[in-house]
Amino acid sequence: MLKSVITKALYKTPILQRLTGPVLRPGGLGLTRESAMKCGLEPGHRVLDVGCGYGAAVKMLAGEFSLLAWGIDSDLDLLRLNPGKSRIQARAQTLPFRSNSFRALFCECVLSLTPDMGVTLGEFGRVLEPGGALVLCDIHIREKRYRDQLKNIPLICGFRQALDKQEIQELVQGAGFENPRWEDLSHLLTQIAGQAVFDHGSLVKFWADVFGGECPSSLHTCEIIRASRPGYFRIIAKKKKQREKI
Repeated sequence: MLKSVITKALYKTPILQRLTGPVLRPGGLGLTRESAMKCGLEPGHRVLDVGCGYGAAVKMLAGEFSLLAWGIDSDLDLLRLNPGKSRIQARAQTLPFRSNSFRALFCECVLSLTPDMGVTLGEFGRVLEPGGALVLCDIHIREKRYRDQLKNIPLICGFRQALDKQEIQELVQGAGFENPRWEDLSHLLTQIAGQAVFDHGSLVKFWADVFGGECPSSLHTCEIIRASRPGYFRIIAKKKKQREKI
């Protein structure tokens, strides 16, 4: 087994940035836009984008929907490239906002990068107002037996901690969200893989270019990810409303 030595984050590589554009994830702004419409948001509602990166989704939510949109990201380098008063440095598991502050929270391809997904989801529930919407998009796997090998990928990426469908749903419900609607959007991940093959010749070559040259890690990464049968999903769930005291 290859020793796991993390040298870089996938989302910071120019290769991924060229592949996905400024949102750094499958689905692009179109998916965020669709999610916002599904949440029934109205002008003036406060929303938060966790892991906002360059801030493209924050700008879209504010400009197209007239929302009071905020964004946080732990990576100061990304924030500095496109600074703004509504985008601040913070970690998903310790959000610098009061409880019940937001009508909706978007976390797109970021939850799987956090050190404790349960803690992070609990923090999402804290800052959302009762009845507020959680929009969660991320990678999931269908073959859990490859989980230990995924953890040894020498790269910060969503595949390293990816969970299966049941585990994700249990975490969401355990954090105080109800009626989670699961949508399989794996075709968006397939589209990106297809574009990577078109641009680089093969997925092995794509990973080799990510790692900076032909190396055992590129072949190992490609084989393990393929074997885990990854997919992409969206969950929209509501924070439970507090029961009125009699």
